[in-house]
Amino acid sequence: MDMSYLMSLLGFITLARSFLPPELNEFLVKWWERLIKPVNPFCVFHVPELESNITNDLYRVVQLHMRAAKLSKDADELVLSRDENEKDITFSLAAGEVVTETYEGVTVWWTHRTEKSGGKDNGGEEFEKSEFELKFRKKDKEFVMKKYLEYVTDNASEFRRQLRELSLYSNNDCYWECHNFKHPSNFDTLAMEPELKAKVKADLDSFMRGEEFFHKVGRAWKRGYLLYGPPGTGKSSMIAAIANYLKYNVYDLELTQVYNNNSLKQLLVNTTSKSIIVIEDIDCSLDLAGQRKAGKEGKSSNRDEPTTESTSSVTLSGLLNFTDGLWSCCGDERIIIFTTNHVEKLDAALLRPGRMDMHIHMSYCSFETFKALAKNYLSIDDHPLFGDVKNLLEGGKLITPAQVTEHLFGNRDDPNAAITVLIEWLQKPEEQKPESTTKDETKDTNEEKKEEVAAVTENGAAENGDSSSAESAELRQEVSLLKEKVQTLEKNFNQKPAKADIMSNGEVLQVENGDLHHESDDGDV
Repeated sequence: MDMSYLMSLLGFITLARSFLPPELNEFLVKWWERLIKPVNPFCVFHVPELESNITNDLYRVVQLHMRAAKLSKDADELVLSRDENEKDITFSLAAGEVVTETYEGVTVWWTHRTEKSGGKDNGGEEFEKSEFELKFRKKDKEFVMKKYLEYVTDNASEFRRQLRELSLYSNNDCYWECHNFKHPSNFDTLAMEPELKAKVKADLDSFMRGEEFFHKVGRAWKRGYLLYGPPGTGKSSMIAAIANYLKYNVYDLELTQVYNNNSLKQLLVNTTSKSIIVIEDIDCSLDLAGQRKAGKEGKSSNRDEPTTESTSSVTLSGLLNFTDGLWSCCGDERIIIFTTNHVEKLDAALLRPGRMDMHIHMSYCSFETFKALAKNYLSIDDHPLFGDVKNLLEGGKLITPAQVTEHLFGNRDDPNAAITVLIEWLQKPEEQKPESTTKDETKDTNEEKKEEVAAVTENGAAENGDSSSAESAELRQEVSLLKEKVQTLEKNFNQKPAKADIMSNGEVLQVENGDLHHESDDGDV
């Protein structure tokens, strides 16, 4: 067909439409679309804001996708808006604007269209109908339907999750009280070993993507974490970082405020999906370990008999059912976190796989943790005094990340002074340090060091690492620490301990009267 003839025909049709009645106009449009359809290389999908007067969620999905992919930056005309409680300005397409997106080599075109609907609101203004028009080549239709639209949906879901306002809930009898949750902690600022941090983040990512897997294997979509270690090692900050990373609400469960097992069950039912249920200092909340012992000795184990001086009568059985019983399946995508300063006091039933799937040891400050804190508080990656700090920490000096933070924060404008003060504190004898490190904590530390130290234990088993050099360094630190503590205890209590053991890879190291003895599994010394 001659192009000049086609253009003339188009001009005639356009002119004629201005004089023709609407019915005839509609007929001509349909006739024209039917005429060019065989040679039209494109397909068009329409995404209306309303479908049968019902809000179309896919319209909102497209809006979020455009914001996430920042497609609006290529448009010439934009609509700017901002909600009252938001900080950022929202950019959206004006009517008639077209933006282009390429995904895995396939190009699509998005157009925002509006038109009058004919109806009027209470103010007499005509309603506007809005829609997004998705245009692409016919040969890409299968790809768009199977892959591209799934990508748009996933991208919008992730962006929606990032925009979520978090809440912190506390329990009052059988009900939750809601508070705004805006905690600054995140994994970038969290002071912990880089390898441990990466492992925790990888486990959280796997959990978030695991809906299909959990349903396939017939398990509730939930995960349990045990955070244990001395006070001041960042357990609460870890919880806040997890919440901010996942964008999950936090339910802070105070067991002593729960009247009985039925109340505990009611609280569980009233939690939402995509949430974290936290029980901090679980060894102090209830006498959970004592209940099982009492039961074995024939004492009363009535489910409604209080086990502490508080009014709570929650039992170990009730808590176990709370974590992985039938009622724990009421809701998906939940994380349960227990924290404790004394893991040895907890009943083994609480720690088994399926309840606490990942055990995370929040230990004293290592040199890598110190460097992360120095970067956060002093904005430095290296310093001439770093070597002295490393020697002290690897030589067995103990300090919590919270104590390091206190020293760095007080001199944050002078890195040299901050590190000098920290070194002076580390060099002090234990008895000259503030009462924050008490005799009881020192004894607890000695008991803790008798066990195998593992940064993360999964399924209840300790992971000692694959590197023999790392094991040797840890062993030297443990021996040095134990020697120092033995000397400190002799000085403080004016008595010599008979013997202290420490386990490492099936071998026993004994410190007796300040001397180190080595004994293997076969009895050789």
